[in-house]
Amino acid sequence: MGDRGDQDPNIYNHISGGHFQGPVYQIRDVHGNITFTWAAPPQSPEEIAFRRQFIEETRRQWARQERERVAARTRAGCGCLAPVAVIVGIVVFYNVTHDVISTVFFSLFAIPVIIGLLGGGRRR
Repeated sequence: MGDRGDQDPNIYNHISGGHFQGPVYQIRDVHGNITFTWAAPPQSPEEIAFRRQFIEETRRQWARQERERVAARTRAGCGCLAPVAVIVGIVVFYNVTHDVISTVFFSLFAIPVIIGLLGGGRRR
């Protein structure tokens, strides 16, 4: 090719440490752009169908996960109502009865019931 390796027997190229297929380049100085191009390996019809199915399944999973996130945010939106409802219920019951002991027993019964009604006890 007319490079110095053809003219000078002291210049040689030796590549070790791996298995190489196709052209191998050892370049010392570059003045300008270098572009390497190659053709993509051909895909079988089975591989194309698999990739299409994989992409569609991934999109379905993403959509399902997004629906679950929206539903979780909706459920979490009323999470602060349970403590407020319990506190208001206890205060109202105490104001009606003016009895601390009855209020304590009512609270022991009412807190789990109110939290359950408001959906605070849901398992995820």
